Amino acid sequence: MSNIAVITGAAGGIGVEFVKLMLKEKGIDEVWVVGRTESKLQKLRDEFGDKVVPVKVDITNDDEVNNYAKLLEEKNARVKWLINCAGTRALYKKGADLTRLLATIRTNCVGNMAMCYASIPFIGKGDHILNVSSAASFQPLPSNNSYAASKVALRFFSKGLEYELKTRGIKVTCSCPGWVATELMEFADDEFPPIGRLPGATTPENVAKKSIRDARRGKSICFPTFKVHRDYYLTKYLPNVCVMWYASHIETDRYKDFIKTGIIT
Repeated sequence: MSNIAVITGAAGGIGVEFVKLMLKEKGIDEVWVVGRTESKLQKLRDEFGDKVVPVKVDITNDDEVNNYAKLLEEKNARVKWLINCAGTRALYKKGADLTRLLATIRTNCVGNMAMCYASIPFIGKGDHILNVSSAASFQPLPSNNSYAASKVALRFFSKGLEYELKTRGIKVTCSCPGWVATELMEFADDEFPPIGRLPGATTPENVAKKSIRDARRGKSICFPTFKVHRDYYLTKYLPNVCVMWYASHIETDRYKDFIKTGIIT
């Protein structure tokens, strides 16, 4: 039996930092990097060595996730860490097709749930599931709405999963970073940037390190920065009208431009 760490979204900014940390983790024989683009996964192997195992899986495709589960069985693998870091966002301009708009929900929410379902039979006592949600899950987020909805679903799923797996000794942590300077903040011509600045932005390295540290401590939720921790309680206790103003004017500071476009996110 080989002890492995599985990281979805491994080729992204935060995902790469998780790969680096798992390569240093004691008792891990292989780090499975999961993603849709084989060339990006192979690049990780070339950069970090043979301990990295590329596993091409589109987590929104049921058949591919089932094939991943079969591979775990064939390899007689023990998943010591499942880190669900795959994520995207739909901020397309008016006229975008439905598949692109729904990709956010299918990836951030359904896909990451599917990876949990497929992996849990191979996870045991003392092992970890770490789901990367977002501070966007604290409140509705006009002009980034489907993203926030997908992330709150993942956060609530993680909390329920923690309770379900408690008697089996499996630890579940949900990390909720705020704005992070990654490629996710690079917008194409057919996209609508919701914000011109990144209030309280942090680095992928900080998010990964803080998330792993809190997971080891058995925390249910991780707040990678002070701002995120503060916002969690502000959105929890402030009146809804205040929360929605903050969400639409501070966290997404292009709201006035956005409402004129007719875009629905």
